[in-house]
Amino acid sequence: MRNLIFTALAGALLAACGPQASAPGETSAVPPPAPKPAVVGPILITFSERGAGEINGETAMDVRRLGGLFPESTVRRAPPRDGDTTPTITVRRADGLELDLRSAADAPTVSRILGRAGPVTGPQGEELGASWSQMGFLTETCARGAGDMAGALICYRQGAPRLGYVFGLPGFTGPANAVPDEDFLDENARLNAFMWSAQAG
Repeated sequence: MRNLIFTALAGALLAACGPQASAPGETSAVPPPAPKPAVVGPILITFSERGAGEINGETAMDVRRLGGLFPESTVRRAPPRDGDTTPTITVRRADGLELDLRSAADAPTVSRILGRAGPVTGPQGEELGASWSQMGFLTETCARGAGDMAGALICYRQGAPRLGYVFGLPGFTGPANAVPDEDFLDENARLNAFMWSAQAG
């Protein structure tokens, strides 16, 4: 009899120490999922014959929609400058990114994308600031810019007429439409921007 009482007491003690069932209507606490990192948009914008990053000739010139492609950036319409009334939207980001988008003349879509600064690159990994000799262009594939590109030299690779490589020409005093000679370019020309155009250059 004493053994039976001892066994019953031991069983009751073990039951009290074991996991307790939830009362009806109660739910056990589940730890919340770890927060996902915020999306901050593409870090590197690659220019190619097809466009720049996610932007091309089908992209609407709309501040709100472009802002969705570049969160954590300042996206705004630029005021007309020097009598040029072509709609322009600028994208600026804390990492130095500077994109200028121009509208097509006959449609509210992107016609030109200019990558002036920040983490932008060409299709072969070309980087802003590269020298003329590093880029390996021939002067026959280049022409002087016009309008807001006046003063620059724009070059194209064979088979890629929509992607221009914009070189600055500091100190050049020749005619506005002249291409400097190789010696001047080797000494002075630096890649200042990538310029994608919906129409071949």
